[in-house]
Amino acid sequence: MSASLGFQAKQKQTLQLSLRLWLPLLQAPLQDLETVFKEHSFDNPFLEYNSSFESNYSSSGLIEEINTYKESFYDKVANQIDAPLFPTPNSQKVAMEILDNIDSDGYFDGDIDVLAKKCNTTKEFAESIRQRFAYIDPCGVGAKDMIECFLFQLSQLNIENDLSELIEKMVKNLKSIDKYHKHHHFEEATHIIKKFKSPPAIDYQEDNEYIVPDFFVDVDEDISVKINHSYYPDIVIKDPFKSKNDELKYKLKEARDLVNLLELRKSTLYKLVLIIVERQMGFFIGSELKPMTMAQVAQEIGFEESTISRAVSNKYIKCERGIFSLKSFFTNAVSKNLSSSEVKHFIENLVENESHETPLTDQDIVDMVMQRYNMNMVRRTITKYRKQLEIPSSKERKKIYKVRD
Repeated sequence: MSASLGFQAKQKQTLQLSLRLWLPLLQAPLQDLETVFKEHSFDNPFLEYNSSFESNYSSSGLIEEINTYKESFYDKVANQIDAPLFPTPNSQKVAMEILDNIDSDGYFDGDIDVLAKKCNTTKEFAESIRQRFAYIDPCGVGAKDMIECFLFQLSQLNIENDLSELIEKMVKNLKSIDKYHKHHHFEEATHIIKKFKSPPAIDYQEDNEYIVPDFFVDVDEDISVKINHSYYPDIVIKDPFKSKNDELKYKLKEARDLVNLLELRKSTLYKLVLIIVERQMGFFIGSELKPMTMAQVAQEIGFEESTISRAVSNKYIKCERGIFSLKSFFTNAVSKNLSSSEVKHFIENLVENESHETPLTDQDIVDMVMQRYNMNMVRRTITKYRKQLEIPSSKERKKIYKVRD
């Protein structure tokens, strides 16, 4: 092998090593960094980590609190939008758009035609990507309704064809399920159907999780953006071997790369948060979010959109208004300078101050939104926003008011 070919092979090996280490390190939640380095230290004799978390927080009671942290539903799904299910940037882009159209129950409530146009692809391709969500955990996520949710869950079961076909028929005819009672698999099928989860996001609808902020943002006369260093482990590179074979050299390089990549994670996320704060300054001083997409930020920071998606996963900012996920700062534009977040906030205020005797219908809200912002909007969009805000329908709210009042 020539010297140039050997150098190219080493370059390729170095790039593969860095990428293998980089993306998981970028995507990991702050409180999981210690675990990541602990696992690497098990099989790398050069790597030693010291837990700054234990020294800074062992006496404050936060260790118990952090153990109750639970990955959010959005982050759980976003972390699975990768190969092999979604092997190409285009498939990942469509999948992320589908995720943005999944409500808090885990159901897809978007318009596949509109979504396909937005992603510059065909509706057939977009629908095929949605169907792949059947293989994502929690099983059933991305389905359009309970029946499809059950069918998604059925597709993951390793059962004989005869039983599977019966369950499919029963699921599609839930209202008349008893007509299959003479089938020899009826009791077994009924038992399986009862185990199906609905809605698919039911295990993520609790509010008792503890969230560790990655950054602290203070806006006064000056803007202060600080990294939460407390959860970053201190890494030490040991070099106890005088004679190194190729395998040891590889491990030493891996250890050094991990140290460099940990710093790269800090700088990358810091740049990302600075852009967010700059573009969403109004939010930090009490106003509403402005339209901002991951594609725009990716272009500015010099990364692929899929990398930005990984970077914001499981990351949080703490500011005077509370703790917010980085993902929440990305909001689609309803019009040129109007974000969906601002419309949602307006809807919340309308419902909060509505008459308990005659709650606002979705059409009432559409009319008020169009009058307030001087723009056209369809009722379907308002219904989607209301569901995302977990606001019941007008009929359901009226029943709730009667009980409560």
